[in-house]
Amino acid sequence: MVAATGWRILGCALLLAALAACAGEAPPPPSVSPLPPQGSLAACLWTLGQRHVRYDRVRDWGRPGQCGIQGAIRLRRDDVAWSRPLLMTCHLAEQLDRYELQVVQPAAWRYFRQRVRRIANVGTYNCRDERSSRRRRRLSQHAYGKAIDITGFELEDGSFISVRRDWFVPGDKAAFLHDVAKGACGLFSVVLTPDYNAFHRGHMHLDVGPYRLCGI
Repeated sequence: MVAATGWRILGCALLLAALAACAGEAPPPPSVSPLPPQGSLAACLWTLGQRHVRYDRVRDWGRPGQCGIQGAIRLRRDDVAWSRPLLMTCHLAEQLDRYELQVVQPAAWRYFRQRVRRIANVGTYNCRDERSSRRRRRLSQHAYGKAIDITGFELEDGSFISVRRDWFVPGDKAAFLHDVAKGACGLFSVVLTPDYNAFHRGHMHLDVGPYRLCGI
C-alpha cells in the first residue's frame, strides 16, 4: 500500500513537471510607463496627445512678471478648427479642448442640432496691460499666453454666431452664447463677456490666470 502511494505521488510530480515544460515559463508582466506628475507640463502635453490635439511645442521665453510664455505651444487644431494658429500655454490649450467637448458642442446640438466646426478669435498672446477702468495697471493674462478672446462660432451649415451682433438680441443665438459663457466659468479662471464692460463688447475673454471672476 505504501509503495503504491509513493508511485502515485511520483507520477503526479512527473505529470506536473511535464505540463510546466510544455507551458514554458510564464511571460513577464507588461511594462507600464509611469504617468508624469499631475499638473506638470509633461502631464499637460501627454493629455493633449491622448486627446489627439494637434500642436507644435514652442521654446519658452520671458521671466516672471514680464511678457512671455512658460510651457508654450502653438495650437493648430483640436476638436474644431480655429480661425488662426494660436500661441498659448499648454494649460490653456488643455482647457480649451475640454471647453469645446464639454460645453460648446453640447450647446450647439441643443440649440441648432448641429456641431460647431470653427471658432473665431482675435488672438491669445499679446504683450499688453489689462483693458479695464482701474487706475492701477497690470499685465494682461494675454501677456503670458494664458488668455484667448473669442468673437464667434461657425456651425456646420456655415451660419455664424457673433458675440458682437447676437449677444443682446433675444433668440437661440443669444441663448447659445450665454450658455457657453456660463459653462466656461467652470473651466477657466476668468470669463469676461459683453455684460461685464464695454471693453468686451465684441468678444468673450477666457483665461487660466491666478484670479477668479465670472463676468456674466
